[in-house]
Amino acid sequence: MEKISLLIVDDHPMILSGLQQIFKKQADFEIVGGAENLAQLETVLKEASPAIVLMDIEMPHGDGIEATAYVRKHSPATKVVIFTGYDNPDLIFRAVKAGAVGYLLKNARANDILDTLRKVAAGEIVLNPEIAGKFLREFQRDQETEDLRQIVRTLTTREDEVLRLVATGANNKEIGQRLFISELTVKMHLASIFRKLQVNDRTKAAVFALKAGLGSTR
Repeated sequence: MEKISLLIVDDHPMILSGLQQIFKKQADFEIVGGAENLAQLETVLKEASPAIVLMDIEMPHGDGIEATAYVRKHSPATKVVIFTGYDNPDLIFRAVKAGAVGYLLKNARANDILDTLRKVAAGEIVLNPEIAGKFLREFQRDQETEDLRQIVRTLTTREDEVLRLVATGANNKEIGQRLFISELTVKMHLASIFRKLQVNDRTKAAVFALKAGLGSTR
């Protein structure tokens, strides 16, 4: 039976030692190292590529979110499970965005810890519905923004400049003065912008621009 190689990262020596004792008693786990901070984690990863890193969020000289991103960059095959005393959805969500595939609270029972890591090793992502829902909503917002940006990319350079000024609330005269063009030319650009964005007034165009991440001139 192939063992699940595990690296434990926690800045509390007693917790680190206690976790190591739990896993040493399991025939399907193999401890490849322990680390109390990011520097020690980096040292271990130079020598080993564990299947899983059980990662504390709070630690000196860096944090678990930064460390998670480091693991995902330098050991892409390694999966990170956050191990924290804080049931903070926003904090855990940031860790998931950094590459974590699950999380455990420090008051979890030993059997729950073992079960979660076995599921992760088998390829599962272990998140509660609140975190999973938040991640999905964020993904959908990101996708919506990218879709809008794709449409904005169909604008000419001048139309892009006009749209950015519209998003700041500038009127046609102000836009003309900023870009050194006539108000009639501004109106012609706006007509083209409205057609490409499929909107019918400058307010909707401005909202579109803001959702796409525009709002200021380059």
